[in-house]
Amino acid sequence: MSSLQHDFGFDSSKEEAFPNYIMYDIVNVCNATCPHCPQSLIASDKNYKPLYLQWDVYEKSIKEVAQYKTELVRFTGDGEPLIHPRLPEMIKKAKSLGIPKVNLTTNGSLLSGRKLDNLLECPPDIFDVSLDAYHPETFSVRRGGLNFDEVKKNVINLTKLAPQNNFKVIVSFINEPGLESEVERFKAFWKDRVDFVAVRSMHSNLGLSGLGSTDKSNLSKLQRWPCQHLWRRLVIDYRGHIRYCPVDWLDQTSLGAVSAMSLHEAWHSDRLRQLRTQHTMLAFDSESPCANCSDWSSSPWNVGWMQMIKTYLDNN
Repeated sequence: MSSLQHDFGFDSSKEEAFPNYIMYDIVNVCNATCPHCPQSLIASDKNYKPLYLQWDVYEKSIKEVAQYKTELVRFTGDGEPLIHPRLPEMIKKAKSLGIPKVNLTTNGSLLSGRKLDNLLECPPDIFDVSLDAYHPETFSVRRGGLNFDEVKKNVINLTKLAPQNNFKVIVSFINEPGLESEVERFKAFWKDRVDFVAVRSMHSNLGLSGLGSTDKSNLSKLQRWPCQHLWRRLVIDYRGHIRYCPVDWLDQTSLGAVSAMSLHEAWHSDRLRQLRTQHTMLAFDSESPCANCSDWSSSPWNVGWMQMIKTYLDNN
Protein backbone atom coordinates (compact mmCIF):
# COMPACT_ATOMS: atom_id res chain seq x y z
CA MET A 1 0.00 0.00 0.00
CA SER A 2 1.40 3.40 -0.96
CA SER A 3 1.70 6.20 1.55
CA LEU A 4 -1.03 8.07 -0.33
CA GLN A 5 -3.42 5.15 -0.06
CA HIS A 6 -2.53 4.80 3.59
CA ASP A 7 -3.11 8.47 4.38
CA PHE A 8 -6.42 8.79 2.57
CA GLY A 9 -9.28 6.42 3.17
CA PHE A 10 -12.14 5.54 5.49
CA ASP A 11 -11.88 6.79 9.05
CA SER A 12 -13.31 3.57 10.47
CA SER A 13 -14.69 0.16 9.52
CA LYS A 14 -18.16 1.50 10.37
CA GLU A 15 -17.77 4.28 7.82
CA GLU A 16 -16.44 1.83 5.27
CA ALA A 17 -19.63 -0.19 5.66
CA PHE A 18 -21.96 2.82 5.39
CA PRO A 19 -21.52 6.62 5.33
CA ASN A 20 -21.66 8.36 8.68
CA TYR A 21 -23.10 11.49 7.08
CA ILE A 22 -26.13 11.70 4.79
CA MET A 23 -27.07 14.97 3.12
CA TYR A 24 -30.59 15.62 1.84
CA ASP A 25 -30.96 18.26 -0.91
CA ILE A 26 -34.73 18.35 -0.63
CA VAL A 27 -35.72 21.22 -2.99
CA ASN A 28 -34.50 23.07 -6.07
CA VAL A 29 -36.54 26.18 -5.22
CA CYS A 30 -35.25 29.29 -3.47
CA ASN A 31 -36.41 32.73 -2.33
CA ALA A 32 -32.95 34.31 -2.67
CA THR A 33 -30.52 35.10 -5.47
CA CYS A 34 -26.91 34.64 -4.38
CA PRO A 35 -24.04 35.24 -6.84
CA HIS A 36 -21.99 32.33 -5.50
CA CYS A 37 -24.91 29.89 -5.89
CA PRO A 38 -26.01 28.41 -9.26
CA GLN A 39 -29.66 28.11 -8.22
CA SER A 40 -30.71 31.28 -10.05
CA LEU A 41 -28.98 30.07 -13.20
CA ILE A 42 -30.70 26.69 -12.93
CA ALA A 43 -34.10 28.29 -12.29
CA SER A 44 -33.77 30.53 -15.36
CA ASP A 45 -33.43 27.55 -17.70
CA LYS A 46 -36.48 27.02 -19.94
CA ASN A 47 -36.70 23.38 -18.81
CA TYR A 48 -36.58 24.17 -15.09
CA LYS A 49 -39.33 22.67 -12.94
CA PRO A 50 -39.72 23.19 -9.19
CA LEU A 51 -39.11 19.83 -7.52
CA TYR A 52 -39.50 18.58 -3.96
CA LEU A 53 -38.16 15.33 -2.54
CA GLN A 54 -41.10 12.93 -2.38
CA TRP A 55 -42.10 11.51 0.99
CA ASP A 56 -41.97 7.84 -0.05
CA VAL A 57 -38.41 8.28 -1.31
CA TYR A 58 -37.42 10.07 1.87
CA GLU A 59 -39.05 7.48 4.12
CA LYS A 60 -37.37 4.56 2.36
CA SER A 61 -33.95 6.15 2.59
CA ILE A 62 -34.15 7.51 6.15
CA LYS A 63 -35.14 4.08 7.47
CA GLU A 64 -32.00 2.63 5.90
CA VAL A 65 -29.91 5.49 7.29
CA ALA A 66 -31.22 4.73 10.78
CA GLN A 67 -30.61 1.00 10.33
CA TYR A 68 -26.90 1.66 9.83
CA LYS A 69 -26.76 4.10 12.78
CA THR A 70 -25.51 7.02 10.72
CA GLU A 71 -24.50 9.85 13.04
CA LEU A 72 -25.41 12.96 11.03
CA VAL A 73 -28.30 13.77 8.71
CA ARG A 74 -28.23 17.22 7.16
CA PHE A 75 -31.21 18.87 5.45
CA THR A 76 -30.23 21.44 2.88
CA GLY A 77 -31.11 21.96 -0.75
CA ASP A 78 -30.27 23.24 -4.18
CA GLY A 79 -32.50 25.98 -2.83
CA GLU A 80 -34.05 26.83 0.54
CA PRO A 81 -35.14 23.68 2.46
CA LEU A 82 -37.77 25.51 4.51
CA ILE A 83 -39.77 25.90 1.30
CA HIS A 84 -40.39 22.13 1.35
CA PRO A 85 -43.87 21.73 2.91
CA ARG A 86 -42.96 18.53 4.76
CA LEU A 87 -39.60 19.52 6.22
CA PRO A 88 -40.83 19.48 9.86
CA GLU A 89 -42.20 15.96 9.30
CA MET A 90 -38.89 14.87 7.77
CA ILE A 91 -36.97 16.11 10.79
CA LYS A 92 -39.45 14.50 13.16
CA LYS A 93 -39.16 11.18 11.30
CA ALA A 94 -35.37 11.25 11.48
CA LYS A 95 -35.44 12.02 15.20
CA SER A 96 -38.02 9.32 15.88
CA LEU A 97 -35.75 6.76 14.21
CA GLY A 98 -32.90 7.68 16.52
CA ILE A 99 -30.60 9.70 14.25
CA PRO A 100 -28.13 11.23 16.76
CA LYS A 101 -27.59 14.57 14.99
CA VAL A 102 -30.06 16.28 12.65
CA ASN A 103 -28.80 19.47 10.99
CA LEU A 104 -30.89 22.05 9.12
CA THR A 105 -28.99 24.42 6.81
CA THR A 106 -31.07 27.47 5.86
CA ASN A 107 -30.80 31.08 4.72
CA GLY A 108 -32.79 32.05 7.83
CA SER A 109 -35.42 34.15 6.08
CA LEU A 110 -38.31 31.81 6.94
CA LEU A 111 -37.36 31.12 10.57
CA SER A 112 -40.36 32.91 12.04
CA GLY A 113 -44.09 32.59 12.52
CA ARG A 114 -45.84 29.31 11.84
CA LYS A 115 -42.87 27.77 10.04
CA LEU A 116 -40.70 28.22 13.10
CA ASP A 117 -43.47 26.99 15.41
CA ASN A 118 -43.78 23.82 13.34
CA LEU A 119 -40.03 23.22 13.52
CA LEU A 120 -39.94 23.76 17.29
CA GLU A 121 -42.44 20.94 17.81
CA CYS A 122 -39.51 18.62 17.04
CA PRO A 123 -36.48 20.79 16.29
CA PRO A 124 -33.28 19.71 14.60
CA ASP A 125 -30.22 19.42 16.81
CA ILE A 126 -28.45 22.09 14.78
CA PHE A 127 -29.70 25.18 12.97
CA ASP A 128 -27.02 26.28 10.51
CA VAL A 129 -27.85 29.70 9.08
CA SER A 130 -25.97 30.95 6.02
CA LEU A 131 -25.57 34.72 6.41
CA ASP A 132 -22.45 35.56 4.35
CA ALA A 133 -22.33 39.19 5.46
CA TYR A 134 -21.85 41.53 8.41
CA HIS A 135 -22.90 44.77 6.66
CA PRO A 136 -26.41 45.23 5.21
CA GLU A 137 -24.89 46.45 1.96
CA THR A 138 -22.87 43.25 1.54
CA PHE A 139 -25.91 41.17 2.47
CA SER A 140 -28.04 42.84 -0.22
CA VAL A 141 -25.51 41.71 -2.84
CA ARG A 142 -24.70 38.27 -1.51
CA ARG A 143 -28.22 37.37 -0.35
CA GLY A 144 -30.37 39.08 -2.97
CA GLY A 145 -34.10 39.08 -2.28
CA LEU A 146 -33.76 38.72 1.49
CA ASN A 147 -34.10 41.36 4.20
CA PHE A 148 -30.97 41.79 6.34
CA ASP A 149 -32.75 43.06 9.46
CA GLU A 150 -35.40 40.32 9.34
CA VAL A 151 -32.87 37.51 8.95
CA LYS A 152 -30.64 38.91 11.71
CA LYS A 153 -33.68 39.22 13.99
CA ASN A 154 -34.68 35.62 13.21
CA VAL A 155 -31.23 34.32 14.13
CA ILE A 156 -31.06 36.27 17.39
CA ASN A 157 -34.52 35.02 18.30
CA LEU A 158 -33.37 31.48 17.52
CA THR A 159 -30.46 31.82 19.94
CA LYS A 160 -32.90 32.79 22.70
CA LEU A 161 -35.03 29.72 22.00
CA ALA A 162 -32.09 27.32 21.82
CA PRO A 163 -31.51 26.51 25.53
CA GLN A 164 -35.05 25.39 26.35
CA ASN A 165 -35.38 23.54 23.05
CA ASN A 166 -31.99 21.83 23.25
CA PHE A 167 -30.50 22.77 19.90
CA LYS A 168 -27.33 24.50 18.71
CA VAL A 169 -27.07 27.52 16.42
CA ILE A 170 -24.36 28.01 13.79
CA VAL A 171 -23.94 31.03 11.53
CA SER A 172 -21.75 30.83 8.45
CA PHE A 173 -19.90 33.11 6.06
CA ILE A 174 -18.53 32.07 2.65
CA ASN A 175 -15.22 33.89 2.37
CA GLU A 176 -13.86 35.38 -0.82
CA PRO A 177 -11.09 37.87 -1.67
CA GLY A 178 -11.83 41.40 -0.52
CA LEU A 179 -14.05 40.42 2.39
CA GLU A 180 -11.37 39.53 4.95
CA SER A 181 -12.10 42.50 7.24
CA GLU A 182 -15.82 41.81 7.09
CA VAL A 183 -15.22 38.18 8.04
CA GLU A 184 -13.42 39.35 11.18
CA ARG A 185 -16.28 41.70 12.12
CA PHE A 186 -18.76 38.91 11.43
CA LYS A 187 -16.90 36.54 13.75
CA ALA A 188 -16.53 39.19 16.48
CA PHE A 189 -20.25 39.98 16.44
CA TRP A 190 -21.55 36.41 16.46
CA LYS A 191 -18.97 34.48 18.48
CA ASP A 192 -20.66 35.09 21.86
CA ARG A 193 -24.18 34.86 20.50
CA VAL A 194 -24.12 31.48 18.76
CA ASP A 195 -22.54 28.08 19.37
CA PHE A 196 -20.20 28.24 16.40
CA VAL A 197 -19.19 30.63 13.63
CA ALA A 198 -18.28 28.75 10.45
CA VAL A 199 -16.19 30.46 7.78
CA ARG A 200 -16.36 28.42 4.61
CA SER A 201 -14.12 28.56 1.55
CA MET A 202 -15.69 29.56 -1.75
CA HIS A 203 -16.03 26.78 -4.29
CA SER A 204 -17.06 26.77 -7.93
CA ASN A 205 -19.85 24.14 -7.87
CA LEU A 206 -17.99 22.04 -10.46
CA GLY A 207 -17.29 25.24 -12.37
CA LEU A 208 -20.96 26.18 -12.71
CA SER A 209 -20.82 29.36 -10.64
CA GLY A 210 -17.60 30.63 -12.22
CA LEU A 211 -16.36 31.53 -8.74
CA GLY A 212 -14.38 29.94 -6.01
CA SER A 213 -11.70 27.31 -6.18
CA THR A 214 -8.56 27.88 -8.18
CA ASP A 215 -8.75 26.47 -11.68
CA LYS A 216 -7.20 23.03 -11.94
CA SER A 217 -4.79 24.21 -14.63
CA ASN A 218 -3.06 26.32 -11.98
CA LEU A 219 -2.65 23.42 -9.55
CA SER A 220 0.12 20.88 -9.89
CA LYS A 221 -0.64 17.18 -9.56
CA LEU A 222 1.42 17.01 -6.39
CA GLN A 223 -0.76 19.62 -4.73
CA ARG A 224 -3.98 17.73 -5.23
CA TRP A 225 -5.50 15.46 -2.60
CA PRO A 226 -8.47 13.06 -2.87
CA CYS A 227 -11.94 14.50 -2.37
CA GLN A 228 -13.06 13.61 1.14
CA HIS A 229 -16.73 13.31 0.14
CA LEU A 230 -16.19 9.92 -1.52
CA TRP A 231 -15.28 8.39 1.84
CA ARG A 232 -17.63 10.28 4.14
CA ARG A 233 -21.06 11.07 2.74
CA LEU A 234 -23.80 10.46 0.22
CA VAL A 235 -26.29 13.00 -1.06
CA ILE A 236 -29.96 12.32 -1.76
CA ASP A 237 -31.41 15.06 -3.93
CA TYR A 238 -34.87 16.38 -4.70
CA ARG A 239 -35.12 14.04 -7.71
CA GLY A 240 -34.60 11.06 -5.42
CA HIS A 241 -31.15 10.46 -6.91
CA ILE A 242 -28.16 9.29 -4.87
CA ARG A 243 -25.12 11.47 -5.60
CA TYR A 244 -21.52 11.29 -4.46
CA CYS A 245 -20.83 15.01 -4.97
CA PRO A 246 -22.51 17.69 -2.80
CA VAL A 247 -21.72 20.53 -5.24
CA ASP A 248 -23.12 18.83 -8.35
CA TRP A 249 -26.13 20.82 -9.58
CA LEU A 250 -26.44 19.11 -12.95
CA ASP A 251 -26.88 15.50 -11.79
CA GLN A 252 -23.54 14.41 -13.27
CA THR A 253 -22.63 12.34 -10.21
CA SER A 254 -25.78 10.30 -9.70
CA LEU A 255 -25.17 6.68 -8.74
CA GLY A 256 -28.81 5.72 -9.18
CA ALA A 257 -32.28 6.38 -7.80
CA VAL A 258 -33.40 5.58 -4.27
CA SER A 259 -36.39 3.81 -5.81
CA ALA A 260 -34.07 1.40 -7.67
CA MET A 261 -31.18 0.81 -5.27
CA SER A 262 -30.29 1.03 -1.60
CA LEU A 263 -27.83 3.53 -0.18
CA HIS A 264 -25.67 0.56 0.87
CA GLU A 265 -25.56 -0.61 -2.74
CA ALA A 266 -24.59 2.88 -3.89
CA TRP A 267 -21.84 3.13 -1.25
CA HIS A 268 -20.37 -0.18 -2.40
CA SER A 269 -21.02 0.31 -6.11
CA ASP A 270 -18.33 -0.39 -8.69
CA ARG A 271 -18.49 3.21 -9.84
CA LEU A 272 -17.74 4.60 -6.38
CA ARG A 273 -14.96 2.06 -5.82
CA GLN A 274 -13.39 3.09 -9.13
CA LEU A 275 -13.64 6.76 -8.23
CA ARG A 276 -11.97 6.21 -4.88
CA THR A 277 -9.12 4.42 -6.63
CA GLN A 278 -8.79 7.25 -9.15
CA HIS A 279 -8.67 9.79 -6.33
CA THR A 280 -6.09 7.94 -4.27
CA MET A 281 -3.91 7.47 -7.37
CA LEU A 282 -4.68 10.98 -8.70
CA ALA A 283 -5.38 9.41 -12.08
CA PHE A 284 -8.81 10.33 -13.39
CA ASP A 285 -10.99 9.01 -16.16
CA SER A 286 -11.23 11.89 -18.63
CA GLU A 287 -15.03 11.62 -18.67
CA SER A 288 -15.35 11.85 -14.88
CA PRO A 289 -16.69 15.12 -13.43
CA CYS A 290 -13.76 14.88 -11.01
CA ALA A 291 -11.15 15.15 -13.77
CA ASN A 292 -11.38 18.91 -14.22
CA CYS A 293 -12.81 19.78 -10.81
CA SER A 294 -10.94 22.26 -8.65
CA ASP A 295 -13.35 22.24 -5.70
CA TRP A 296 -11.21 19.67 -3.88
CA SER A 297 -8.90 22.59 -3.05
CA SER A 298 -11.57 24.21 -0.86
CA SER A 299 -12.16 20.96 1.06
CA PRO A 300 -9.04 19.98 3.02
CA TRP A 301 -9.04 16.31 3.93
CA ASN A 302 -9.29 16.84 7.68
CA VAL A 303 -11.60 19.87 7.59
CA GLY A 304 -15.23 19.01 6.91
CA TRP A 305 -18.73 19.47 8.28
CA MET A 306 -18.74 16.20 10.17
CA GLN A 307 -15.36 16.94 11.75
CA MET A 308 -16.58 20.37 12.80
CA ILE A 309 -19.67 18.94 14.44
CA LYS A 310 -17.60 16.44 16.40
CA THR A 311 -14.82 18.86 17.35
CA TYR A 312 -16.76 21.98 18.29
CA LEU A 313 -20.33 21.00 19.07
CA ASP A 314 -20.08 17.56 20.62
CA ASN A 315 -17.60 18.88 23.16
CA ASN A 316 -19.68 21.88 24.22
